Amino acid sequence: MLTDWQRWFPDCEPVAHHLRVAFPDRWTRFHSLPGSKRYPEDEAEYATVLERFNRILGELARPGQGVILLSTSYSESPEPVDLQPELQALDPGAVLWRTVAMHDVEDDFAAPFYWHVFASGREWRPGVFDPLVRLVADDVVANVMIVSPDCRWLLHPYDGGMDVIAESPEARDRLKASYSEWLSARPDGL
Repeated sequence: MLTDWQRWFPDCEPVAHHLRVAFPDRWTRFHSLPGSKRYPEDEAEYATVLERFNRILGELARPGQGVILLSTSYSESPEPVDLQPELQALDPGAVLWRTVAMHDVEDDFAAPFYWHVFASGREWRPGVFDPLVRLVADDVVANVMIVSPDCRWLLHPYDGGMDVIAESPEARDRLKASYSEWLSARPDGL
């Protein structure tokens, strides 16, 4: 599983905010709500968040296609800990894929701190990730990604939007052109 990670994301751990910096020519960000509003407040806004997520993922994967869900647990030890209960309930088949020593890859961590990244295969169809996306939108869970099995692309939902690392600058540009109204107005794209 994910044997092509190094080919498509060379020398970069599965840390979303590092990926967008490491691969700026393949990266774009879409906001989940109009006006760059961060958090949904009612069911109509949740419907917009889910519709946008499913539309973007639908540009990357066809219904019925396999995808990999990456989810993260955290500890001060290199020994993995279980995913938080909300993630365990949504992804009971997740298996440890790798552990990232965050204190080695980021200056913000003075003491030892580890991200334990779990992976599970899924068959994508619109709506299959809706419960997860709602938890992400509410900032209940974070650091989840959906990746193609061959690692050509990656989608990282976060509270407020989603980052895409497309398979090429051209694929990124096509996405940006198709959903330009969902892009940030900021020059840096954030």
